[in-house]
Amino acid sequence: MWQLNMDLIRVKAFTLIELIIVIILISTTYFLVFSNSTFNMKKDVEKLTLLNLKEYLLDNFEFEKELSFLCIENDFSCYIKKDGILDKDFKVTNFFKTKPDIYEYNSDERKVEFEELRVDNTNYNVIFELKINSDYKTNEFIVDTLDSGVFVFNSIFKKPKIYKSLYESTDTFSINKKEVRDAF
Repeated sequence: MWQLNMDLIRVKAFTLIELIIVIILISTTYFLVFSNSTFNMKKDVEKLTLLNLKEYLLDNFEFEKELSFLCIENDFSCYIKKDGILDKDFKVTNFFKTKPDIYEYNSDERKVEFEELRVDNTNYNVIFELKINSDYKTNEFIVDTLDSGVFVFNSIFKKPKIYKSLYESTDTFSINKKEVRDAF
């Protein structure tokens, strides 16, 4: 009779290994549910730069007629306008380190003038504007960042072309223009 009671007790008890497995499962579940990290399959968000700007805008914003990325002179903050309406939920600060020079995409080296941007009843001078129309074509211009190179934005390119200097970019434009003219 004594043996029978001991067998019943052993059957009802958990082994040490079973208890450890339960503790590990509870801890893992707690970590997955209450952790601060999100488990996205996407890679981490890349820093927004001139190189990935067009791709970023097309991937993250929907529009019908025109999408604009505008940067103001005061603190180099940038905003989004979708179909002419300012998106107040989106703002990038310090997009540029210094005020860039923006030129028309031709060999004349003529600076581009932008219209002012009105944010919270205040007008700001715009120093940079990338526009994408409904056909996904961008305005064409040259950006001289004065510290990290010269970027040529063209509707043909998915990413801007990078040059070492403004002279190199305008010289390349002149050579390409001559080649096209000579082809006909």
